[in-house]
Amino acid sequence: MLCFTITAFGQTKVTADLDGDTTPDRFEIITTDEGFKIGYALSTQGSKPLFSQVVTSAGDETKVSVSKNVVTLTIGYMRATYTYKFRYDPKLKQIKVIGYDNEQFGNAANDGAGMSSYNLLTGAYVAQWNHYDEKKKVLVADPKISKKLPLKDYVLKNFSDKVVDELNSVE
Repeated sequence: MLCFTITAFGQTKVTADLDGDTTPDRFEIITTDEGFKIGYALSTQGSKPLFSQVVTSAGDETKVSVSKNVVTLTIGYMRATYTYKFRYDPKLKQIKVIGYDNEQFGNAANDGAGMSSYNLLTGAYVAQWNHYDEKKKVLVADPKISKKLPLKDYVLKNFSDKVVDELNSVE
């Protein structure tokens, strides 16, 4: 499988076989005045350019990569990183969100630091957060969270601020 990544002026593109027909497909981040949108073209759909909704939270660094037909979109901020994983669903004949990871670095004392991961295919959610105990003057690890959440189907053409907000609010 041939795969490469190009980054130029905030736009990132990957080319790889995403829909399983051995023909390269495209997936790219397109910077807009409002934030970014995701452009993609699948060979099984005639390589017609398709687009997500505009997402206004573009972050300080937005990049995309692909491994084993899973496209990873990483949005980095100064004190946080959000990662969205996408994969082609042959039943829906669309690309959909299959995973979401949230890593927070907290403040200077790491208060609020931690990470969470949500597998949208299985509903598995795990999280580990920290808080700063003012009385003891020490960073304390909160109990690990591990639970089953409802399965979600977010297709790429509907990826938007609403989806980002829903995933960011998962607890």
